[in-house]
Amino acid sequence: MISWSALPLGTVIRVATHEPAIALTFDDGPDPQWTPTILDVLERHGARGTFFVIGKRVRQFPQLLARMVEAGHVIANHSWDHPSFRRIGGQFRRAQIRWCADAMAPHGARLFRPPYADQSLASRLDALRCGHQVVLADVFAEDWRDDASDILVERVLRRLRRGSIVLFHDSLFTTQEERFRDRGPTCQALDTLLTSLAASFRFVTVPELLQLGRPVRRHSYHRSPLDLHRQLL
Repeated sequence: MISWSALPLGTVIRVATHEPAIALTFDDGPDPQWTPTILDVLERHGARGTFFVIGKRVRQFPQLLARMVEAGHVIANHSWDHPSFRRIGGQFRRAQIRWCADAMAPHGARLFRPPYADQSLASRLDALRCGHQVVLADVFAEDWRDDASDILVERVLRRLRRGSIVLFHDSLFTTQEERFRDRGPTCQALDTLLTSLAASFRFVTVPELLQLGRPVRRHSYHRSPLDLHRQLL
């Protein structure tokens, strides 16, 4: 792991702000089983989220994208089919971003989240070349396992602060065990958090949050000789 603290290329993880606002984000959808439930929970609480979608799934389920947009949520780029951006070449990385952007058009924001939060300096530059700002999170619910909803809630509350970007999944595009696909605990945890935090926070989209303060960036990348070779491809 190599880190740079001065370059303006770091990945946004949260926003330094005095405003009591946080951004809820959801990866890997849209999913015909679980995305509607997530949307129902958000609607019930009057909250908006940011969905980092898979382009291939957007092509399969355009009606879900339309529902997200109609409800006022922001749609952002999570690649075409979820490869590790450290392990593919530069041309393919840029194509992955373009294909997803085309699938979302004309609704997608110019925000990108690398699959598995896995990136190199080369892939970070590729996203920049495609005109996308890279956004990760400072609060990970870690809902890619089969933890109960109360564990997810406790994990989020322990790390949450003003300006946080919280990462959930409304689907899992890839998983080693099928039982992890169950988004029930995520939906329950989201409902609990929205209820308990309503008096303390506003739930805004990532673009809205970025308008409320200074983006906090983390400059850390996995880097290998193969990544450096691919940087110019």
